[in-house]
Amino acid sequence: MSSHSLSLLDRCSEALDAARAQGAEHAEVAGEALRRVTATISKHDLQITQSHRETMLGVRVLDRGRLGFACTNNPENVAQICSDALSIATASPADEHNVLPSMIESPAIEGLYDEAAVSFSTEDVVRQAIRMLEVAADVDSRVILGDAEFIATVSERALVNSQGVRREERGSVFTYFALATAREGDVVSNFDFQFDASRSVSGIDVEPITRRASENALGSLGAQPGETFKGPVILAPVAGLFVLTSLIGFQANGMNVFRGMSRWGDQVGKTVASEMVTLVDDGTLPGGVSTSGFDREGVPHRRLTLIEGGTLTGLFHNTYSAHALGTSSTGHAEGSPRTIPSVGGTNLEILPGERTKDDLVSEMKRGLLVTRFSGNTNPITGDFSGVAKGAYLIRDGKIERPVAGTLIAGNAFEALKGISGLSKEQERVFNCTLPFIRLEDVSVTAG
Repeated sequence: MSSHSLSLLDRCSEALDAARAQGAEHAEVAGEALRRVTATISKHDLQITQSHRETMLGVRVLDRGRLGFACTNNPENVAQICSDALSIATASPADEHNVLPSMIESPAIEGLYDEAAVSFSTEDVVRQAIRMLEVAADVDSRVILGDAEFIATVSERALVNSQGVRREERGSVFTYFALATAREGDVVSNFDFQFDASRSVSGIDVEPITRRASENALGSLGAQPGETFKGPVILAPVAGLFVLTSLIGFQANGMNVFRGMSRWGDQVGKTVASEMVTLVDDGTLPGGVSTSGFDREGVPHRRLTLIEGGTLTGLFHNTYSAHALGTSSTGHAEGSPRTIPSVGGTNLEILPGERTKDDLVSEMKRGLLVTRFSGNTNPITGDFSGVAKGAYLIRDGKIERPVAGTLIAGNAFEALKGISGLSKEQERVFNCTLPFIRLEDVSVTAG
């Protein structure tokens, strides 16, 4: 049979056989075939449309704990990459934690793939981008989409290993975002960023996020210098993503725990956040951007509660970190066939609170609402600082006015424990779903 007629799973199996035939003690082959079409808007103009197709195979071999890895985008090159991976393993140090998982049966996840996605054309992608421009213009002629994108991806994944793992699945996902600003004469507003996604053609709707970004940008026209104080700050979901979730992802990473880089290594069962906070990661979430049946090693995805009522209840693990720490993989091996598996989250969610965003605002005598944050959070120390790119001064329980040039700073470990409010409203930002989050004792400095 010609290799051109082989399925992706068969190609992976053929590569596994080649690795074993060349002397690999244990081997794993991960494959991915994808078609991605992207339409990009820049400065309120449709700039470029790209179409990309690729099939990638990655071979990981283990020889008495020694690891070798090689990958190719040429399926005809299987014998060579198996040889390359074995050569690398021969020169690598032994590590007892280099092991492969065995097969764990799990039910198929519904809704990952829409047959209609196959016929979703480049013209369809362009039409969605044009629709975003139309929505922005409909909101107000002063709105400018400084940056926006619509991406259609159809993929097939497969993975086999010498421990009996054999998996395959197809997926489709449409992602889109809008970064909007507004201009009136020489006055330019703050930018506002909004994101959404759909796993099906029928679920695509670019209007809500484009309209929200446009209206928020308009609302920040005329921003003036703010005020300097230390007090409460409400982070919109986009800002919360960059201030808090990078720290959470780093600290909950089992590999970082094993390497002694995480403060949370001995904190399971202890308080790491306000009792208001329950945080879950769910690779099986219906409609999730990162939902799939299995991780980079073929281990089934599942729902994992990381923090419950402020208490740390779990950590992310792939097979390596789990073996090193004497536990089981949580199905959080991350990566593509281009790389060896790392550790990472899937669909992260901070569960909503019981009050609205307006309720959180109404309880504040003076504070700040931050809709975009441009800065850094040190994932080890927790210190964060940066510019509130979109911000509003809150006074006497009401949003008073937009402000510009305002800096915020604090410590994310302390901020997590000091959270004083979570909104009912949630928004999806990439693979995270977050409410509005009110922090206390944040340093706010007017520019």
